[in-house]
Amino acid sequence: MRTILTTLLILVLTQLKAQNMEQPKDVVTHLFVATDQNQWNKVENCFANEVLLDYSSMGNPTSKLTPNQITNAWKIILPGFTHTHHQIGNIQEVIEKDKSEVFAYGTATHYLEDENGSVWTVVGTYSFELIKESKQWKVSAMTFNLKYQDGNLSLPQKAINKVAGKPNLPTMGERNKTSVKSFFQALENEDADEVVNLFAENAIHINPYHSGIFPEGANGKEAIKNYWEPVFPNFDGMTFPVDEIYAMEDPSIVYVKYTGNIKLKNNAGVYSNNYYSTFKFDEEGKITEYVEIFNPITAARGFGLLDKIK
Repeated sequence: MRTILTTLLILVLTQLKAQNMEQPKDVVTHLFVATDQNQWNKVENCFANEVLLDYSSMGNPTSKLTPNQITNAWKIILPGFTHTHHQIGNIQEVIEKDKSEVFAYGTATHYLEDENGSVWTVVGTYSFELIKESKQWKVSAMTFNLKYQDGNLSLPQKAINKVAGKPNLPTMGERNKTSVKSFFQALENEDADEVVNLFAENAIHINPYHSGIFPEGANGKEAIKNYWEPVFPNFDGMTFPVDEIYAMEDPSIVYVKYTGNIKLKNNAGVYSNNYYSTFKFDEEGKITEYVEIFNPITAARGFGLLDKIK
């Protein structure tokens, strides 16, 4: 008798298991896992025959697409990252007969192993609608609601370029920050020609806190050369370690915080001051404006000119 009951129980459980398809939230989980693994056939299998894809919060138009159209779009960018990691949580699921809704918090981290080891992170929420197709739950609508982005926002274009086999040229901000570093290196090299070559023909150099005892600055490339050329022989070397450097929201402007350490002649000591500067660049990457902000009291004291300050 026990054998018959056991056999019947196994048959019932097997039948129930066959009828118990994946739940909607499981389909959503599999969608993200397959995406991170670039398993595009599995990604497409999670979608219905037609999907309303809404990434308008990221600036993309809402469209009705086939699963293949979706994966073709994702293939253009996602394989360009070294790793992607989609993490979802706080999942809520509502099932009504042949339709269901899934809501989840989501964090998508994208890592690209380049010279900077950059990361781009996107945080928001997902809303899914699912329907039954051939007794399987399929995603028929997918909406992402952006909360914020963080990290290197130029990374998506780099990933796209990598997939397309195009070289990743530096962004304007990165290029301009490199030029600022080259400017300080030229000063440390005491090379006026190297300094001047970084400037545009009509560039200006401004010292807003010259206080009447330091040069006000210079207008034009030749004047900038004449400004710096006599400086170097007056000292026994100088260094300008950079503390902070940022490309601004307008990438043609770079802000930098740095220290000036200037060794005085005849072992007279070292003059040090804290500096804050802005650099403006033209489209060709030449400096059009350099503003040098420093503490004039510290400078006057360092050069024995306190009685001259205005």
